[in-house]
Amino acid sequence: MNISFNDSSPLTKYKILSNTITPRPIAWISTISENGVLNLAPFSFFGVLSADPVIFSVCISPKSNGEIKDTLKNILKNQKASISMIEQNNLKSLHQSSQELPYEVSEAINFNIGMHIIHSNYPPIPKEINVAFMCEFYDLLNIGKNSQSLLLEAKECFIDDKVYTQDLHFILKNIGRVGNYYQLPNQFIQSKDLL
Repeated sequence: MNISFNDSSPLTKYKILSNTITPRPIAWISTISENGVLNLAPFSFFGVLSADPVIFSVCISPKSNGEIKDTLKNILKNQKASISMIEQNNLKSLHQSSQELPYEVSEAINFNIGMHIIHSNYPPIPKEINVAFMCEFYDLLNIGKNSQSLLLEAKECFIDDKVYTQDLHFILKNIGRVGNYYQLPNQFIQSKDLL
């Protein structure tokens, strides 16, 4: 079957992408509102756009009621965000934080997600995170009327001492997104083993 994107709804396009571009990494993004409320939200339409400078792309669609998402609102106001990479021990909290809450309600407080400050100039990250990036607003691409591509520049990277190696050949067991499922890592194959 051939499906024309010109004749497809935004939901149809989203469903096709979420089930075919897999596994997708998940960015757990923390931001702070102008009133100091911590927002914590997962985004699976996320990827690396550039290595030098380090630029991440996050596709942000509106809330179900059409309003701008809290994450985007906070970044446009404060220009800063922290992106945490997710492993299995954070899966339940990650999934809970995907619920839409009122703007001034913190997912971290509402779902009892422990947070800690890695860098005083950036929003805190969830506890037990092994890798996080401290980011600043870089650009916002308005591509169409149903989503925007937020570009964030990573200024610093936190790597927990328990996984850090001096040669930077450490392995994370990040969770991926496959349609409505999370892909949990259970096997790693090094590229040299495929030759």
